[in-house]
Amino acid sequence: MNKDLVNELTAAEEKIDNQAFLKVKDLILTLANTISALKIFPKHHASAVHFRKEFINKLKSFLDEYQQLELEISEFAFFYKGKQVYQDEISSKSLPFFFYKDGLRILAFYQGMSEEEIQDFLELVRTESAKPAEESDIVNALWLKDLPNIQYYAPEEFLENRILEERSETLARKGLKIIPQELSNRVINIQVDRKQLFNGQVELQPEDREALSSFQPEDQFQIPENWQQPFEFSGGEVLKEAMQAASPEEKGTLPAVEASSLFLEVKLDQKDLEQLNQLIEKNRQLSPEEEFINLMVEILALKEDLQQFRLNLETLHDFYVENIKNGHFVVPVLISDKLKKFKELITSGRQDKKQLIDEFLEKTTDLKILDEIAHLVETRAELNLEALFNYLVQFGDKAITFMADLYEKIEDEEFRGRLKEFLAEKIKLSPQMIVQLADDQRPKLTELIIELMRQQPAQKIIPSFSHFLTFSNRDLKLKAVEALASFNDELASRLLFGFLNDSDPEVRIKATSSIKFLSDTTRLNQLMKEVFTGKFRKKSLEEKKALFEFLGRTRQPEAFAFLKKIFLKKSPWPHVTELRICAAAGLAAMHTKEAINLLRRGENFFNRKVRQAAVEALAALGSQNPQER
Repeated sequence: MNKDLVNELTAAEEKIDNQAFLKVKDLILTLANTISALKIFPKHHASAVHFRKEFINKLKSFLDEYQQLELEISEFAFFYKGKQVYQDEISSKSLPFFFYKDGLRILAFYQGMSEEEIQDFLELVRTESAKPAEESDIVNALWLKDLPNIQYYAPEEFLENRILEERSETLARKGLKIIPQELSNRVINIQVDRKQLFNGQVELQPEDREALSSFQPEDQFQIPENWQQPFEFSGGEVLKEAMQAASPEEKGTLPAVEASSLFLEVKLDQKDLEQLNQLIEKNRQLSPEEEFINLMVEILALKEDLQQFRLNLETLHDFYVENIKNGHFVVPVLISDKLKKFKELITSGRQDKKQLIDEFLEKTTDLKILDEIAHLVETRAELNLEALFNYLVQFGDKAITFMADLYEKIEDEEFRGRLKEFLAEKIKLSPQMIVQLADDQRPKLTELIIELMRQQPAQKIIPSFSHFLTFSNRDLKLKAVEALASFNDELASRLLFGFLNDSDPEVRIKATSSIKFLSDTTRLNQLMKEVFTGKFRKKSLEEKKALFEFLGRTRQPEAFAFLKKIFLKKSPWPHVTELRICAAAGLAAMHTKEAINLLRRGENFFNRKVRQAAVEALAALGSQNPQER
């Protein structure tokens, strides 16, 4: 075969493999995100549906192209054809570890998988991962489910060892042990001579004899009964007085020192004494966790060896994650704060240490760690919400979506108040980012966001109200319309026209009633033409009235001429009578001399319904003075 042709085929094969590798990498990342979403959100939540659908589409697309997907599983990573495609070393949430711990070493998906089968697989993983580690068993679950297009491999020796371990645990609880295999078939005869049972001697080595002969008992140091009582620093005179008042026996217990050094006076003014006593009192109040953190930071400061420095940071990271799992959010905040301050003290010559601290801080602000918090919230665990808020703020904008979900789930008013203040500051800087958090699935948060939007400058915030045009929740759309109506701005009126096409008639009526006049008469003329369309005829009388009232509020000559023409139109058709009734409402809204005079003419109309509408419009106006145009 031509050498060039061979090279081309090899290059093409490598390109295909590389494309497959990248697709698998993206697919497994999507799987991890999907499992996380299924743990956090209910089955029918928009986020859960989105991730599930995305994974199903990507997996089916891959299998259609490559026929199969075979993953090798290590303790904390997935491999595809020997190349690592995913890694997560936090065992509590690591997807590879979840499969690996039960003995799974190879997991394969084959072409022909239906959407239902993939759904079953995802639900299986979600259910098993939600169980305590000692109760979950993904291998057994896969075997029981027997999904036709999924195969897996778990070594027999792993299963045998696990059975043996479980048997050992059972016997241990009964105070028994498994007999070693090499002794299991042997008979051992044990004979005891009762006469010699209490005879014998202890053989001592020479060094033991020497230590025994040189041993001298020492008196134990007597701890004063008042050792726990608080004390304060004062001047040197107090120390002198204390020494003079001591008994000869007490003085005899003191080490021999020169009088000049013993009575060296520490001169502190009152301010220094108060500050020193405050520091001591504060140190007494340190929690064990903070003491441990302080100790670890001191060790980090003393360690010059980079490898040891790295190991100590890993210990601190384990402590960090453990406290997150237990809901102790004060501890992670303390760790982050103290490491940041420590980093500032590191000299410029130790950039390697600074880099390791940066890696630590980056790892602890990975959004995957929020899965642990979501689990705590879902299980209704008792949480220090103030500490939780302070912890989440460290993530910056990355955690805003997660905080938005917490606003919906946690009903504590104080916690919601702090989130409100946080979002109020954020919306000033980036309105669109906060508005995007508004969602039909987060009605309480969305109400808050609409409230915050009303407080922003018109030109800056009004365009963001277009986000609500696609909502399905009627109450939220009505609140958005109401907020838009509060702006005396032509841009708001233009946006309100978008709600005139809403599927809900109540929203359309509210939007029509809220529109203020636009200086551009093009839209006005367009609305007047729509009155004679079949679509307009199908609207309710209330909605038609709302549109005619808007035309009246404009007080434009074109609108008055239009209303007059319809009001005076004579026709026996019911739909024309209805338009004339609406025109009466429009003339009342216009409230000018000409409009009122026209309504008075209507009091004498032959058509009873139109005549009644004119009378009611004039009665509603009452004694108000008509305004000159």
